[in-house]
Amino acid sequence: MLQYWTAILTEAAIFAILAMGIDMIWGWAGDFDLSAYAYFALGVYMTMVLTIGKPHAPVTYVFGLHLFFPLAVVLAVVVVVAFAAIIGAIALRSLREVYFSITTLGAVWAIYYWVENYTPLFNGYNGVYGLFDPLGGGLSYNAYHYLFFAACLIILLGVYLLVSRISTSPFGRMIRAVRDDESAASVYGRNVFWAKYRTYLFGAGLAGFSGSLFAAYIGAFNPLDWRPTEIFVLYAAILVGGRGNPKGVVLGSFIVYVGFVELTRYIPSPAARPELGPALRQILIGLLIILMLKFRPSGLIPERLGGDGTEGRRSWRTLFAKRTLESKDSDVALGAVSASGVDAS
Repeated sequence: MLQYWTAILTEAAIFAILAMGIDMIWGWAGDFDLSAYAYFALGVYMTMVLTIGKPHAPVTYVFGLHLFFPLAVVLAVVVVVAFAAIIGAIALRSLREVYFSITTLGAVWAIYYWVENYTPLFNGYNGVYGLFDPLGGGLSYNAYHYLFFAACLIILLGVYLLVSRISTSPFGRMIRAVRDDESAASVYGRNVFWAKYRTYLFGAGLAGFSGSLFAAYIGAFNPLDWRPTEIFVLYAAILVGGRGNPKGVVLGSFIVYVGFVELTRYIPSPAARPELGPALRQILIGLLIILMLKFRPSGLIPERLGGDGTEGRRSWRTLFAKRTLESKDSDVALGAVSASGVDAS
């Protein structure tokens, strides 16, 4: 049981990093991107083919190198960002809202079918496999996964602190200003395309990085592991936690992946309908999105920003002191009105 929950929480931590990248594109810049899971998958594939060595017939894939794992991760992220730079330059230049989403959806489906059917790229339907203990520590299977879980938690914390820092930086405030009113931001001298483009590339980089971690976690990957519809589970996590709030995104990722994706696997399925359980899981996730949009559209931990983007949640002491001051000001005003002989009612 410990091994099972370690695996589940490791996966949730990895997808929390991916969700923070998507939230930068959607929650900060306001662009509903549907291609982020392709960047995640590309990060997985590139990390695999750069570390597992040359293929042996009948397996075929590009590169086939045996690089040091951290170097492979860096190169994989560079490739992902370069690929995202092409899609982002096309989609962000003149497309907005639903047109942007349709363009990115078309891109991810094109990539998906290309990888699936062009065997020399990443071995087609069968995918690539063989990555275990990439740092070469000689650990047992269980010891490796326990250590990797701890490493993922530390990395998640580091990414969260970095994203939170960027969120409250001048750049974070600027990109939110662009999200709220592109015309006004443009009038004040902001380059709307460049602001969105940088955010898009950073989010894609996080997606590719999380893919590299997933490669080290799962050790094998094929097209069945990254159907483009999986992106909606990540958007459900962002909606549940709180769009635009890194803390909420991390919380939502753990809630959705542990509470809805994994625990719903225990839903019984009749022997004659084994597909009923997975179908009910997708139905529950869809209902979760609908309920959150209806009753809590801002999420469990909403985006808490002031007019300049720096004001955080105020403590109860601050609120109490402010209300006390307002009450005193009101009493003084009423006393002045009474002293002037005017009926305060």
